[in-house]
Amino acid sequence: MITNERVRRPISDQELERRWAEVRKILAEKETDMIFLQGSNMHLGGYVRWFTDIPAEYNYNMTVLFPADDEMTLVRSSASPVPAWALRGVREIKYAPFCPTLNYSAESEVGLVVDFIRSRGAKRVGYAGKAFIHSAMMLSLLHTFPDVEFVDLSNEIDAVKALKSDEEMECARATARLHDAVWEALPAIVRPGMKEYQIRAELVRLATNMGSEEQLVFLGTAPQNTSCGMPTFQYQNRTVQEGDYGVLLLEVSGPGGYYCESSRNFSFGEPCKKLADAYQVCIEAQALTASMLTPGRPSIEIVAAYNKFVAERGYCQEGRLFGHSQGYDLVERPAFMCEDSRGNEDMVIREGMCCSLHPYLTDDFQTTYINDNFYVTKNGAERIHTIPYEMIIL
Repeated sequence: MITNERVRRPISDQELERRWAEVRKILAEKETDMIFLQGSNMHLGGYVRWFTDIPAEYNYNMTVLFPADDEMTLVRSSASPVPAWALRGVREIKYAPFCPTLNYSAESEVGLVVDFIRSRGAKRVGYAGKAFIHSAMMLSLLHTFPDVEFVDLSNEIDAVKALKSDEEMECARATARLHDAVWEALPAIVRPGMKEYQIRAELVRLATNMGSEEQLVFLGTAPQNTSCGMPTFQYQNRTVQEGDYGVLLLEVSGPGGYYCESSRNFSFGEPCKKLADAYQVCIEAQALTASMLTPGRPSIEIVAAYNKFVAERGYCQEGRLFGHSQGYDLVERPAFMCEDSRGNEDMVIREGMCCSLHPYLTDDFQTTYINDNFYVTKNGAERIHTIPYEMIIL
């Protein structure tokens, strides 16, 4: 079987080898025998795909065991086998019949990882992405290997993963072009009388037919002078009416699994003044923050500048995630979040990052949202989408 027959956009051998070489540098510097990591889905499972070009899917855990001096071993559920022709840099896959809803089956999954670490005689084991490693795994490893030192290497892996190679940016730009095409088609799709979930279905179908691998679509509509929010699929049962406006957020990956995000408001006819005014502030706020996407800047400074800008104009400040890097993961580091006593992002902006900036303003009278991706160069940020900034008038 030829890979290109089955995989829409396989990453190159050269790109995978570049990543593996960077990981081995980290293991050598940290005097670590191996690193392991887990993933269970595509939109927030990027560690697994970054190492293997094999996505973790359907919420079945996939564990990557990467020794400093050997090829990888993978642990997967036997419900989801990987064909031999898809394997690169992999010595062996160990399968077991486990499923996260069957709590007792975690023992068979964990047992394969325990056997591997024991067979290697590892004394210092790294891991990445502690939020993805399930408790059964870590509790068992710490209990079974009291003399092994487990070391969090997330910062080191994240620092490499955040900087996109030319090939990775080629994938990201292809995703941005896919988004642009969906936005161009939107006026031909949305019409009064449709349910919001029907609009979503048409957008997902279109993106899929253009090569998208996974689609998250947030959509809300409302009469003018009321807030529409940005509901998930569960809450998209409203029927669109003449004179309405709406917000659409596309979080859609392209061929190769690289994510972009894009969002705009749309309106049936001219928008009311409150909506138009807030939308203009969103445009200006994104321009301000994009101008601050320069190498060496802490992301917390960008969020502070944004919050000051919108507060001075009487709008809500951002207390959640204002922006972030993207790649195989929908949300990658660095994250753009306001200061938090429980922990702050310490990764600064660097040349080679692909970042999403999304001003979001909402109150009782309107909801506005703009989202675009920017590539960080040594001279500042380059927007990689071509869709106009203007609100879409239907």
